[in-house]
Amino acid sequence: MDSMAKPEDRISKLPNEVVYCILSFLPTVDAVRTTVLSKRWSKMWAKLKTLNFDSNKKEFRDYEEAFSFVTFVTRVLFFRKVPEIHKFRLKMPYPQYIPHIEDWVFTAVIRNVVELDLHVFETGVDVFVLPECIYWCKTLRVLKLHLTPWTRTDDPPASGCFPSLKFLHVSVYNPQETTMNLLFSCCPVLEGLTIDGTIDGNTGDHVNYNFKVSAPELKTLRISLENIYDPVDVHINAPKLENLDLKRLGLTNCFLIGSTKSLVNASIAFREHFEVDKKLDLSTFAMALLDQISNVKFLSLSAHCLEDLHLPEDWHLPVFHNVNQLRLAFWEHNLLELLAVFLNSAPTLEDLVLEDRTEGYTELSESHWNPPKEVPAGLSSNLKTISFKGFKGRLFEMEMIKYLLKNGQLLNKMTISTSLHLSYDRQNELYTEFMMFHRAATCHVEFVHMQV
Repeated sequence: MDSMAKPEDRISKLPNEVVYCILSFLPTVDAVRTTVLSKRWSKMWAKLKTLNFDSNKKEFRDYEEAFSFVTFVTRVLFFRKVPEIHKFRLKMPYPQYIPHIEDWVFTAVIRNVVELDLHVFETGVDVFVLPECIYWCKTLRVLKLHLTPWTRTDDPPASGCFPSLKFLHVSVYNPQETTMNLLFSCCPVLEGLTIDGTIDGNTGDHVNYNFKVSAPELKTLRISLENIYDPVDVHINAPKLENLDLKRLGLTNCFLIGSTKSLVNASIAFREHFEVDKKLDLSTFAMALLDQISNVKFLSLSAHCLEDLHLPEDWHLPVFHNVNQLRLAFWEHNLLELLAVFLNSAPTLEDLVLEDRTEGYTELSESHWNPPKEVPAGLSSNLKTISFKGFKGRLFEMEMIKYLLKNGQLLNKMTISTSLHLSYDRQNELYTEFMMFHRAATCHVEFVHMQV
């Protein structure tokens, strides 16, 4: 009888490039374990240019295993067989080993690291300070810092800092102003900046935080600060800024210095008004920001209701001379009052996107669409496409769509995506009703059914 054929070893036949690609997506501890899969793989981990060390892996999660993690990282760096490190990611919750972290970062820098991602947790006794070698690194293009909390940093060198840094992501928890301002003012070629995290200053006394961002080449800025109790003023000096993305806006007051003409895209998400201390006067925050971004071409606003914007009683919108696309996401219908005013303030608007994010179906009493007193010129002579997402068939929605269809003389297309809570029969009834609304001869209405 013929002996059984030996199974083909396909793993060993994989090209080196494929193996390196697979291993680069794994935590480094798992990449090292792959040595058991194939003899040819036994040393391949030592040639990886992407290193991902996470002390939250189950092997190192217990406090007693912290030293094992330190030993593992040190040995991997020592036994590597290639001179360069492309990406170095470290997640380390044990502040007593901060001196080791500084040594590992130095090793990554001298091996021409391109992307550095650090998650470090401090205590009042053990403080992590950015090693000076990071500032001087000529190959570093991406820097991600998650430091909890940020209590101290040494002054950066007077010149020559971050000569190649293009993208910076900073996650903060109760940082010092000085720490932030020093970091945000020494990135001469920075193009993308993300600031997120928590400023939990709930001490009873309200204190304003002042952050200053000065980056001559900055093009994209994203800010998302959670659970804020105290106001934060962000001063942005970025003459080439094109994209602004602000989330959880409420207590964050932004001042754009020299960026108002360069801005192209702005996305603003307001936090819910009941989360904010009613003693704080925020009536100028939203209006001041809208004034500063009134030259953008693409604008996205989202809020639960109109009250989230903390508008003054006599509020009015600036004229958005260049806005081609407006996206408005809402949870309560009264935010659509903003749309009625926007139609009068955006004479060049061509693309309108509405998104109802409420869950379920509730027919609100006395809920009607209040259109502008006069048909806006932008609606009658410019608007070309309208998209309504999350349509629920409520009265005010029907009234609003009927008004837009009737007065959009140049409309080419209206797309209505229905809510999952509408039955299929009800969707068909609404579609039939839409087909009876007066609209421009060139306007095609597309009703997107959602199966339930």
